[in-house]
Amino acid sequence: MPVISGPDYVDANTAVHRLTQTRKTELVELRRRLSDAFSHARTFRDPDLTEEANARRRAELERAAREQAAADLDRIERETNTAAALVRTVADKAATPARGTTEQLLAETRQARSWERARSLLDAGRTAQEVINSADLDTLHALRAELPTYLAAQRTKPQGLAGADFTEPDPARILHTIDRARLDHLPKEQAAALRARLDLDAIEPGLRETLAGLRREADGTADASNGLRSAIAARFADQAAAPHTA
Repeated sequence: MPVISGPDYVDANTAVHRLTQTRKTELVELRRRLSDAFSHARTFRDPDLTEEANARRRAELERAAREQAAADLDRIERETNTAAALVRTVADKAATPARGTTEQLLAETRQARSWERARSLLDAGRTAQEVINSADLDTLHALRAELPTYLAAQRTKPQGLAGADFTEPDPARILHTIDRARLDHLPKEQAAALRARLDLDAIEPGLRETLAGLRREADGTADASNGLRSAIAARFADQAAAPHTA
C-alpha cells in the first residue's frame, strides 16, 4: 500500500473545507461589497463640487471598486488553484501503490481475475451498480480500469444520419460511483485522500462558474442578466458534478 502521511490528507481535507467556505461565504461577501461599492459610486454627489467634478469622482469610485474586486478575484483564484492542486496531488499519491515487481504482478493477476468474474455477471444481465455494490477492492480496481470501455462497447453508434447526434457515454459518472464505493474498502488515510478529491470534484465546477460571473461584474462585461446567468450556470455545474447511480 502507498504511504500517505497524516499531514497530507489532513491538509487535503482542510483545502476542500477552505474551498467550500470560499464559495459559501467569501464570494457572497465579495459580490455584496462590489454591489455596495457600485451603488455608492453611482449615487455619489458632493454639493461642493461641480457636476463635471462629481461625474469624474463617480467614475473614479467605480474604477476603484472594479480594481479592488479584480485583485480580490485574482487572489481567490490563486488560492483555489493551489488548493485544488494540493488535493489532487495527495489523491494521486494515495492511488499509486508502492509495490515491488512481484507484488505488482500479483495485484494485476488478481484484478484480471476479478474483472473476468465481474464481466461474467454483467454479461449475464447484472447492472453495473449491482456489480459495484457487491465488489471487493480488487474488483473495484478492475472495474475502474475496464468498466467504462465495457459500457461504451454496449452502445452501438447508429449508421448514417441517425448517428449524427450520437455521443459517447461519459465515463466520469461511473468512475465517480466506483470511487465512492472504494471509500468503504480503502485504509483510513487512503480513503480520506480519495474522499477529499471526490468532494473537490463536486464543488469545484460550481465554484469556477461563480468566479466567472463575478469576474464579468468586475471587468464590466456583465449584462443585466449576469447574476441569474451565473447562478444557473453554477447550479447546472453542481448537478453535473453530483453523484450519480450507475
